[in-house]
Amino acid sequence: MLADLYLCASTIDRASFQQRLEAASAGGFAGLGLRPGHYRAARAEGLSESDLRRMLGERGLEVVEIGFLADWWETGDLASRSRAHEEELYRLKDSLGGRHMMLIGGPLREPVDLIAERFAAVCDRALDHGLLVGLEFLPWTDTADAGLAWQIAEASGRRNGGVVLDTWHHFRGAADNDLIRAIPADRVVAIQFSDGERQRVGTDLEDTFKRRRLPGEGDFDLRSFLATVTGMGVTAPVGVEVLSDELRKLGPHESARRAADATRQVLAAAGRPA
Repeated sequence: MLADLYLCASTIDRASFQQRLEAASAGGFAGLGLRPGHYRAARAEGLSESDLRRMLGERGLEVVEIGFLADWWETGDLASRSRAHEEELYRLKDSLGGRHMMLIGGPLREPVDLIAERFAAVCDRALDHGLLVGLEFLPWTDTADAGLAWQIAEASGRRNGGVVLDTWHHFRGAADNDLIRAIPADRVVAIQFSDGERQRVGTDLEDTFKRRRLPGEGDFDLRSFLATVTGMGVTAPVGVEVLSDELRKLGPHESARRAADATRQVLAAAGRPA
């Protein structure tokens, strides 16, 4: 369990492509997450695809995670816009690589079986590009916990589809490790790691995007979470995703370094070094 860490895109959300790679290297990360906007901005700066691939290779980094995709469950105009963005994700993957694609959960206005069919359709398209598909549950939506996310992924019948376990959303939501244990280990697509205070401050979105804490600096029972996933035999990659106004003030390099160091300390304390 717990291979080398990767740097999630949102941990340093304001950075150029080169700054992202430098930050990931400074933190000793094995890889990173990217979004289509990062690719477009780099190309607009005059960098070619071969330039970007060379920059990744020079630093020994790989693109682990691409995303994210919303509204994949919708119909009409929302679905059309989602499909257009999905194609951008595939262009990013085909250009620079990627292991898995992130989907976020949302309101479920239709039966779960129908939602699962739409999830399956995304999985089929992603498979053509060699991608796993991870569904991330969000506690302020109808897809609120690991149990429902797995229900959708399981009902889809697609082996390249599974669940993303984000510690923030887990502990801000059901915080029920039994829901995690019900997921087969090989269907946990990725783990996203952060810490937080026991009580929410402000709205769900304000808290989520501004006040996450470095692992080990909050109140979440990360030790029990780690014991659960390692006991299951999960071998998914671990992304460090700390969305924090305090961290943003430090700049990309220092943010990435602190995020990596804090995560490794928590893993080591749990007897599971990365």
